[in-house]
Amino acid sequence: MRADRSRFTRLTTAVVALIALASAIVAVAPADAAPLRTKLPLGQYSPVNPARFTSYAYADGGRTFFIAARRLCQIGPTPGNVACSGRTKTAPPRTVGVAITGDMQGPHWIPRGTSYRFGSRAGFRAPALTPGQRITSANVTCAVPRRGVVMCSTVNRAFVLTSATHRFYYPHGDRRHDRNPR
Repeated sequence: MRADRSRFTRLTTAVVALIALASAIVAVAPADAAPLRTKLPLGQYSPVNPARFTSYAYADGGRTFFIAARRLCQIGPTPGNVACSGRTKTAPPRTVGVAITGDMQGPHWIPRGTSYRFGSRAGFRAPALTPGQRITSANVTCAVPRRGVVMCSTVNRAFVLTSATHRFYYPHGDRRHDRNPR
């Protein structure tokens, strides 16, 4: 019986050590790419109260919705998720929007025919984010620097959209994103 407890103790210790190691690796990864936020001058825009843009209806899961540059954008429900509808002239055909998922993947173009849904399921009417304003919610900041332009940034990833072109930002060496125009 004593040998069984010893084996169980060693196994438990090994599992705890592996979990601690995995947590340390995950915790270090975002810090490596933290300078991304400085590439986009989001701090220079006036902040808005995100509560006015957040749907607290159960069906919407606490997502934040806003209209910017004639696009419907949404943040959440989990940290690091952001998406905006519409396409640019440089987007692939049949594109309906762009998304960053959990600050781990993207920006990716969302093709037509997928199950991705833009907008409130509960009927929440998204207010407009006007030029010169920014909103921060769920580890995402989005801003409208001027008419027709929207930019959104997580800790590791970002996108800037206009009607004519787009620009995607992601960690160096990352392969979980779509391309920038040439």
